[in-house]
This record gives sequence, structure tokens and C-alpha cells, in this order.
Amino acid sequence: MTGVPPLEIYDAYHDEIQAIFRSRLLTQVLIALGSGSRSLPALRDATGSSSQALIPKIRQLEALQYVEQVRGDYVLTPIGRLVEPEIERLVTLMGVLGRHREFWVEHELDSIPPESLGELRHLYNAMVIRDVEEDIYAVHAMFAEIIRKASWVHGVSSIMSPVQANLIEQVIIENKPVELVVSPEIAGKLAKEPYRATLESLKEYSRAVIYVSPAPFRLGMAVTESCLSLGLYRRDTGTYDTASDLVSSDPAAVAWGERVFRHYRAIASPLSIPPDK
Repeated sequence: MTGVPPLEIYDAYHDEIQAIFRSRLLTQVLIALGSGSRSLPALRDATGSSSQALIPKIRQLEALQYVEQVRGDYVLTPIGRLVEPEIERLVTLMGVLGRHREFWVEHELDSIPPESLGELRHLYNAMVIRDVEEDIYAVHAMFAEIIRKASWVHGVSSIMSPVQANLIEQVIIENKPVELVVSPEIAGKLAKEPYRATLESLKEYSRAVIYVSPAPFRLGMAVTESCLSLGLYRRDTGTYDTASDLVSSDPAAVAWGERVFRHYRAIASPLSIPPDK
């Protein structure tokens, strides 16, 4: 943002900003009206509040010119329709961060594209899978299940292991579409054994393509037609966290993962394995 610093703007308009976020009902009414007009009884149902509590808050929103009455129902004004989506985005973002705070706090987020970081709200229904003493292979088992059930796989990865490679190899052999974007470091490893021989054996499967990112990145992600699996690097050790993944079958989360994949594929080039000397 250029021009006037945000802190200066906040100082000038903090009363109005605080009025919305300090009041549960003001925020609830704006979000409720974001999906369309509502009568007073409908707003009572949506907020769980009485008319006596609601009416003063509605009057306050009318005074701010965010809400108006049209044919007896309450609706957002043109400027209300500008403000409400921003409030909704912040509320849902805080929900995502609050629901899985430990996961987000523990991990590096730098390799998630900025536009996708701005859309983390789509991951609200995700769950964190962790290896625990009672199930030390929980993360791998979930990843394996996702890959085996997939009709197609889109991946972005700065890590690779023989176990992962074997899972992806099985999908390719089943002639399912597979597209994988790897980091330059992983591309170098794929040119060596044990991966080189595997890649040579899979050349006949034209529906599998590996791309190489021009710049390093640090994450591991798989997207299928019905699931997202996201793994990140730990901030405390700087190493990939093999013991926890964020997983979701929510269509919004799957679409989010597909946008991350497309971001990396758009800047990547097909992998070329040099001839063996």
C-alpha cells in the first residue's frame, strides 16, 4: 500500500473500526446481511439475540450508512457491501488460524504463494494428521490412502523418498494423470539412483509429467480430485515435518491446493534427465 500509512488511517478512524469489532452483534448483523436481505425476525434467529438487543445495533449500522431498510427488510448499502466481505475474510482467517494454531505457528509459510496465503480461509474444515505414540505411521498411512484412491495427482514437492516415489509410481503405472513440480534440489536427486532407473522405466507412460521449478521452495503438497494433503517445514529445525500434515476433502480446500499447484507449474519447466555417462 502506498500513500497514507495504515496506522495513520487507523488513528483517524479508530472509533468506527473499533465499533464494529468491539460489538459481537454489529459484526454478526453485517455478516448475516452479506448473504442477502433479512427481516428482523431472521436477524434474531441468525444472531440468537432479542429485538431489544438488536435494534440499537441496527440503528448504529444505519448511522454508519452500512445498513438500510428496503421494503421492511434490512440490507447492506453499497458501502456496506464493500466492508462486509473484508470483515468476513478476517473472521474466517482468524477461525482457520485459531482452529489449527499450533500447525501454523510451528511451520514455515514462505513457500505458500502470497495470493494463496490470503485465501487460507478455505482450509477451515481441514484436519491436522499427526504421528503419535499410538500410531507412528498416521501421516504416511493417510498420504498413501489419498494417493491410492486418486484418479489423478497434482503435486508440488521439495522432498522425495523411495517410499513416496513408489506410491506415485503405482499411480503412474495405472495410467492415471500425474503432474509433479519439484524443486531444483530434488530434480538433481531424480537424475541419480534409485530414482533414475524408475524414471527410465516410466517413460512410456505419457500421462505423467515432472516439472522443475526455477527457484527453490520448501513444501510438500498433493492434490487429487477429492483431497488436499499439505506438509511444511518446521520453523525450529528448518527440516521438513514428516510427522504432521494438513488434510482436507473440502472442495474449497481442494480448489485452493490446485491454485497453489498451478502457481508453481506456471513457472516450471519439464524435467530433463541428462544421459548417463
